[in-house]
Amino acid sequence: MKYLNYVDAMRKFGLISLGLCLGTFVFAQYNTRNEWSVGLSAGANASTITTVPKYVDKMLLIQPGAGVSIRYISEDHFGIQLECNYVASGWREDAEGNGLNPSYERSIQFIELPFLLHAYSGGTMARYFLNIGPKIGYMISENERVINDGYSYLQHGKNVEKSFQYGVLAGLGVGLHVGKNALNLEGRFHYHLSNLFNDAIQDDFSTSNLQVISVHLSYFYQISK
Repeated sequence: MKYLNYVDAMRKFGLISLGLCLGTFVFAQYNTRNEWSVGLSAGANASTITTVPKYVDKMLLIQPGAGVSIRYISEDHFGIQLECNYVASGWREDAEGNGLNPSYERSIQFIELPFLLHAYSGGTMARYFLNIGPKIGYMISENERVINDGYSYLQHGKNVEKSFQYGVLAGLGVGLHVGKNALNLEGRFHYHLSNLFNDAIQDDFSTSNLQVISVHLSYFYQISK
C-alpha cells in the first residue's frame, strides 16, 4: 500500500512537470515576446507538519527564506520562472494543548528548486500574477530545541531520514513595474508530497510531510525585451 501511494504521488508529480514542460515548448514555438528578468527575494515562512500517528498537536514555526529567480515572458500574460531558494521550515509542538506554550521545536533548512508557470494580468505598471508548479529540494541542516522536557515523542531526537524532498507550490501576488524594475509582493502555499521520515509498515510514521505558507518581497530587473 505504501509503495502504491508513493507511485501515485510520483505519477502526479510527473504529470505536473510534463505539463509545464509542454507549456514551455509551446511558449518557445509561438512566442510573441522575449522578455528576460532576474530577481532577488526575501521573506518569512510559516510551516508545520502532518504526522500519522499524530501523537501531539502541532503549531506554526516562523522562519526566514530568500532566493534568486530568472523569469522568461514569451507572450502576453504567460511565461516561466525558475528559482533557487533557501527555505527554512519545520514545526512546533503543543504538548499541553492550549495553543500558547510550545513544548518542542524542530527547524529544517532546505535548498529548493521550483519550476513555475507564471501567469499575469494588468497594465504596464500594476500586475496581478499567479505562480504555480512543482519543486524539488534537499535538506542542508536541521536542529531541534526541547522547550519542555516533561514530554517526549518518537520524533524527538529522530533525524530526518529523507533529505531529498519534492512537492508543489502555488502563489498569488501583485507587482509594481517602473521601467525595467519590478517590485512584487507574493503569498505562497507549499505542499510536500514526500515524507521526512521513512514510511514503511514497520516504521514509526506512515505520513510526515511539511506544509508551508510563505510571504515575500521580490525585486526583478528586466535584462532583455
